[in-house]
Amino acid sequence: MADARPAHVHRVRVRPVDCDRQGIVHASRYAVFFEAAMVETLRSLLGSYKELEKHGIDFVMAETSIRYLSPARFDDLLRIAVRVRTLGTTTLTMGFDADVDGTPVATGWNRYVSFGTPELRSTPIPADFRKVLERRPATTRPAARSAAPAPRH
Repeated sequence: MADARPAHVHRVRVRPVDCDRQGIVHASRYAVFFEAAMVETLRSLLGSYKELEKHGIDFVMAETSIRYLSPARFDDLLRIAVRVRTLGTTTLTMGFDADVDGTPVATGWNRYVSFGTPELRSTPIPADFRKVLERRPATTRPAARSAAPAPRH
C-alpha cells in the first residue's frame, strides 16, 4: 500500500482574479494552481528547479486530469497536497488533492515528460533526480506505458 503522506504541501490564497462571475474559483485556475504546486514540489525536493536546467533537462506537461468536488471562493486558503504518483523512465505523474479547511475542493494529476533542453526530445530522468523522487511517499511504478493513472475516488 502506498504511503498517504504528501511529498509536499503547497498553499495558495484565492484572489479575485481566480474567481468567475459566480464568485467561485474558475475551473481553469486549478490547472495553474496544480502547476505551481508541482514546481514548488520539485524545488523542495531538489533545492531549486534550476537544478534540472543545469542537467540539461526540463519537464513538459503531456496530460492532465482534474475533478472538481466543491467550490472554493475568494480569500479561501487552498491547501494542495502533492504526491509522486508514478515514475517512469521518461515520465513523472504528480497527484494533487486540494482542500479548504479540510473540505476537498479538487483532485487531479499531471503527467510530465522529461526532455533534453538542447535537443528538445524526451530523455530519461537522471538517476540522481530519480533517487530523490523514488524516496518520496506514494511513489509507484506505472503498470503500462500508455495507461493513465486511475481516477481517485
